[in-house]
Formats: sequence, structure tokens, C-alpha cells
Amino acid sequence: MKIIYLMNSISKILAILSLPLLLNACGGGGGSGGSAGGGASYTVPNCTDAGNSTIRDAEYYGMSNGSNYALARICAGAAYARGATGSGINVAVIDTGIALYGSGNNYHLDFGGNNDSLPSSKIVTPTGSDNINSDNIPNDDEGHGTHVAGIIGADNDNQADSPIVTDGMHGVAYESKLYIFKAGNSDGAFPDAAIASSLSEAITAGVDIINNSYGDSAEIGVDCNSASSCETAIGSSVYTQMEAVGAADIINVWAAGNDSKDNPSLLAGAHLYDTDFQDLSIAVVAVGTDGKIASYSNKCGVVAAYCVAAPGSSIYAPWYFANGYHVAKSGTSMAAPMVSGALALVKHEFSSLTNAQVVSRLFTTALDTDEYSQSSIYGHGLINLNAATAAVGSLQTIGGSNLLDDPNASYYDLINNNFISSAAFSNALKSALNAQTMEVYDSFDRANFDVAVDGFFTSGSYTSQNTIENHMSRLEPKTTKKNKHKNLYGSFTIETDGNYIESSLFYSAGDFLALGYNQSTNSFENAIDPLSNFFNDSNFGNNYLVNPYFNTGSGQDYFMSFNNNSSFGFDTFTNANGNDLGLAFNLNPLSSSNEGMKNAGDLQIVFGANYEQNKFLNSTSTGAFATGDLSNTNFTGIKYKKNLGDDFTFVGSGFAGYTYIDKASNSYIDSSTPLLTSSFTLGLTKANFLKKDQRIGFFIDQPQRVEDGSMNLRLPTSSDRDRTVTYSNLNVDLEPDARQINFDIVFNKTITESSNLSANLTHVQNGDHSNGSKNQNFMSLFYKKTF
Repeated sequence: MKIIYLMNSISKILAILSLPLLLNACGGGGGSGGSAGGGASYTVPNCTDAGNSTIRDAEYYGMSNGSNYALARICAGAAYARGATGSGINVAVIDTGIALYGSGNNYHLDFGGNNDSLPSSKIVTPTGSDNINSDNIPNDDEGHGTHVAGIIGADNDNQADSPIVTDGMHGVAYESKLYIFKAGNSDGAFPDAAIASSLSEAITAGVDIINNSYGDSAEIGVDCNSASSCETAIGSSVYTQMEAVGAADIINVWAAGNDSKDNPSLLAGAHLYDTDFQDLSIAVVAVGTDGKIASYSNKCGVVAAYCVAAPGSSIYAPWYFANGYHVAKSGTSMAAPMVSGALALVKHEFSSLTNAQVVSRLFTTALDTDEYSQSSIYGHGLINLNAATAAVGSLQTIGGSNLLDDPNASYYDLINNNFISSAAFSNALKSALNAQTMEVYDSFDRANFDVAVDGFFTSGSYTSQNTIENHMSRLEPKTTKKNKHKNLYGSFTIETDGNYIESSLFYSAGDFLALGYNQSTNSFENAIDPLSNFFNDSNFGNNYLVNPYFNTGSGQDYFMSFNNNSSFGFDTFTNANGNDLGLAFNLNPLSSSNEGMKNAGDLQIVFGANYEQNKFLNSTSTGAFATGDLSNTNFTGIKYKKNLGDDFTFVGSGFAGYTYIDKASNSYIDSSTPLLTSSFTLGLTKANFLKKDQRIGFFIDQPQRVEDGSMNLRLPTSSDRDRTVTYSNLNVDLEPDARQINFDIVFNKTITESSNLSANLTHVQNGDHSNGSKNQNFMSLFYKKTF
């Protein structure tokens, strides 16, 4: 059986009519296209293209002579915008060869750059690649092969493609490498032996995709309807190599044929009956410039499950020298290389996909609504490179496994992976993760996508709370209503805001036991408030002296203290969900008395530990960034209070701790060093400032900050065709690049029993411990009069 190329031209139509048994190349059907099928009730849908003017330039539209067709019809610009170019993908072109030689002005820049000789870095001609003349020089003496090769991979070089032709164009996968095998002669006929040898040589060359723009005039499902009958009809030499291509895991793309039949040709449809190469074979029908099935094109018919459509009419591409440079040709021969190039883009974009998955993705994402919903004509529909290079399912992280198809691998939707960092190290974390990427995977087929690592991290912030409203509220008297009760068992104080209990505090008789809700039970801290005259009735400084490791700010914190006497005691802490547990031993080596009442002491030394479930340093995380069940912090602190005469009070505190991060199974947080953190507050207040009933205070504090320590992230960064994931280590230094210091001056004046005036000036330096933060300055005045 003789095979010829399938390009639509008058000469080839005559040849077909005169040789009913002729097998032909799928590149020359009749005319530039038009409607054949697809009723009036159908409209032609369009995919959504993308890419700026640099991507969608004159060469982008050159394949369709400047019209919104060809590359634009399949939305290739969207794939280019995502970085898909076909780089590293090897495509075999079994055809009439390629134009290798030229002289004078007779050369193409489509394949060879700024020289007039091929092979080049793009064009490979393996040993024995000319199976017509039995040599190594597959020179095109007909033109069809050059045209097909240009559609697949002509250079995107933004220049005219010859000194005398200015209508530049580029191929679908313009950075792919083309392996040329000559199996068609100057008459466009493809002998069986030449096809079989070319298929065999393509396997040996290790290509990824083979384009076959040739075929026969017989019809699959009519002239053969089983693997054995199709092998007989096609010929065992070619059929055996078709099976070998499948065994070699190579994608085979076939032009469906130009005979206006209801089914593809035998070569394009034989995979319907043979599972040996079924999942790796594609039949391609052609649509005309109006987007509907071209009048010459065979339809998908019985091969609909393994068939797609692509533009095939009036496609401008290079031609061999005798007949010109860029010419318009029509046929399924032109549609097939559009699909081969599209497959190369998908394969380039997703290194984790097998070839069968690349084919499946192209099928699944094809445009299949309205006109293209007619599967008997268009199979899966018109190829859509925007959808093919985007996520089909939901994007997910993999939970530490090295194999994408591991049945025990855990996956998390992106929304279920997050890390909300403490402001103690958020600046350092943000800087370390800037411009870092990792892989995530499509739930549809585990196609790999690169995403920014910092997109999973939310930065905690101290300065975000420094708003004008919040600054003013620091001076505002507490709006809560305080109720006090006392009986034989002890005293009980409740602070409410409407029907909401904001805090409560219970002291047992003798103050041995204290219980608190959103209220510290540490006796030293509670003794400070009334002495300072600034913490008693306003919101200012409520958290300045509390233990930072016992302060989640959750709104449901619980405290309990045991005090044997004024010399030592114990504090415990938890929250409503029990995620935090803390225990501290308080030693009061110095104590003083005031008007005969025993105080907690001028000096308190604190030793303790805090345990956090699935978080550390008040930083929470989920999914692939989760931490273990029990991260712990061992800390120490010192608090000091001194009354300097009747008017001055000095207060100060400092805390430091080492945090040990517990590693969760399969977490991307792989290891860490102990994290050293610190915080401190210093304050001096004066009563009777200038006049009686005037008070002023000066405070300096540093919020909690990581002083030393790092954690190592083990992130998935690449994957291969074997579905193996490679992880890379990213060491993150958690020490910020600066130190936030807050400066406060507070003034309060009692005017009458029913009115007072307060003022607060605040300066924040290096907000969030970042030297890139602008200093913040606030000034608030508050006047209150009770009627």
C-alpha cells in the first residue's frame, strides 16, 4: 500500500482520484477550509488567550497571515505567558524532509538562525535519516516536510525569515528540537519501508513525540475493525513499528485524512483497536478559518475518544526553496503539527507528567462546548493551550512523599496550608522567603506548578495595631463595669462590657489560690497597676509587664496561681482549647510593706516552661507547614518595682527564652535550632508633676524578638517523568534585621472630681523589627468629663 502526504491541493486531489488505493500525506485537502457539518444551531466558541504584545507580536499572528487564527485560535499565548516554549522536548518529523541547503538569498532563518546551513541547534538529522535515498541528508525536494516542521518549531526570533521575505512567523513549540526523517519522495508518496524505517529510527533517537502528516484513503472502522485486520490492511512492517512506538512510550500524532469521510484513515485510527499504543496515539482533524470542521477533513467518528481538532486551513509556514519561502497550505497535515507542538508545550510545562498523561491533559482541556460538543466530528474538541497549561483540578501540596503516585501520600488543598508567623520573627521570615518557589500539584493528574513560598505565610505585625483609633483608646478610661464580691471563701472581681465578661479574678482567703480569666493571677503584676497610676483606669500598657510566654491574646486565656507566702509561688496558664500549657516558678527574694500591707515584692525572678500544640511562639500553621504536638519554650524573667520617694515609681521587666520546635510528620518544617527570644520594658512615673494631681510617665519597651535561631524548610522543587519528587533545603534565619523600640510619654491631669485630661506621645522605631519600616509617631489627647 502506498502512502502520500495529506495536504489539500488540486494536484493531490487529482492524484487521489486517479489512485484509489493511494495512501497520502494529510496536508493538502481541497481549499482553505469551510463548514462541513456543524448545524446552524451551533456557534463556534473561543478560548481565552493571554500574553502581552511581546508574546502576541507580528510573528505570533504570522502563521495565519496576521489574522486572529492559528496560534490565537488555540490560545498559545497563554501557554507562552506561563513559560511554555517546548524547550528540551524532541519532536520527530516523519515527512518529505526539510530544506537543508540554500545559496545566495535562498535560505531560511526559521530553523538555522543567522546562517544558511542546516542541521543546526534546532534541527537534528540522525544517521540514516533519509529513508528515500538511503543516506544521512534528509533534504526536502517537495516542500511538505519543511512546512510541517515550521508549524511545529520555527524559530521565534522576531525577524524576517529570509532576506527577501518579511512575513515572519514562528512555530507552536518554537524552542523544541526537531528530528527530521525523510520518508516521502518528491512526488509526496510515502513507501511502507521508508515509514517503518523512520519510525524505528525515531525510537532509537529517543524522541518524545512523532508527527505523522501522511496517511491512506481507507477508513478506520470500515476498511478494518480489529487490531489484526488493521495490521493486515496497513502492512505488518509499519504496524509493528507503530506498536514499538507505543512500547517505547512515545506519543504518535496522526493527521486524520483529507477525504471528507466520517472516520479517520487507517493509520490515524488503528490505535482504537490496539491497547499497546492506544493511550499514546492521537488522530487530528482540521478546522477551517471559520473555526468549523474543514470541508476536506475526515471526522473523528469511531475514534472520537482519541481524537482532537486543530486549525488546518490557510496555514502560513516555510516552504522549500523552489516554490518560495512562506506559503499558505491547508489540510490535516497542517492540523497534526499544531497538535504535536501543543503536546510539546504541555510536556515542557509539566515535568511530572508521563506521556500518556500529557495526551490525557490535552484531551481533557480541549474546548468542547457549542460547535465542538459534537464528538463524532471533533472528538474531544479544539485544543486549548490556555486550559492545557493551567490547573484542571485543585492545586495541592504533597505531604512529604517522594512519589506522586504513592498511595500513602497525603495531599492538602492550597487553602489548607498556611503559616501565621509571630511578629517576633515575621520580618526575617518574609525576607528569607522572598522570590523562593516550590512545587504544588494538580489533583487531576499531579501536574507540577511553581508557586511562591511566601504565599503560604502570613506575617504577624506589632505595628499593624498602631492605628490612630487604637492609640487614642489607650488613654480612654476602661468602659467595663467592675463588680466585686467578697465572702468567707475569698474575693471575686468581674469586669463586664455589656453582657460580655471581659475578665474575672478570684482570690481565695489568705490569697493562697488565685484564678483568672483573661486576667493575670501573678501577684507582682497585679500589685504594679495601682502604683503606677497609669494602668489602673486606662487601657494604656495593660500588657507591658505580663509574661509574654503566657499571653496569647485569644480572649479566652486562663490563669491560676499558688502563693505559699510572699517569697515564692507558682503560676499556671492555659487557653480554652488547651493548645497552650504553661508553668512558672516565681521567686521573690526582696519584699517591702506599704502602710502595713504586704506587697508581692520589689523583685521577682521567674523560671518556667510553656508548651504549645501545633504552634510555637504563638505562630500557627496547618497542612504541609504544620508543627508537631508539643513545641516548648524554657524561659526566665525578671521584674522589678521601686518606689523612689513619694512621687517616683520605677518599673522594669525582661524575659528571655529558648524555643524548641516540634517537627510534625511529613511537614515541610524539617528541623530547627533552638530559638532565643527576648523582650523588655522600662518605665519611670512621677506623681505631682509640676502641680498636684498631675502625673507623667516615660516608658521604653521592646516587644518579643528572636535573637538567634533558624529553621530548615524541606520543600518540593522539582519532579520528573518517573513521578519522583525532589526536595531542596531552604535554611531560614529567623533573627530580624533590626530591633523595634517603642517610646511612650504619658501625661494625666485631674482637673476636678468629674473631669480629667490625658495625653500620650508615642514613637515607634524599626517597626516589626525591620530596618525597612518607617518610624511611627502618634500623639493623642483625651478629655473626660462626667455629668
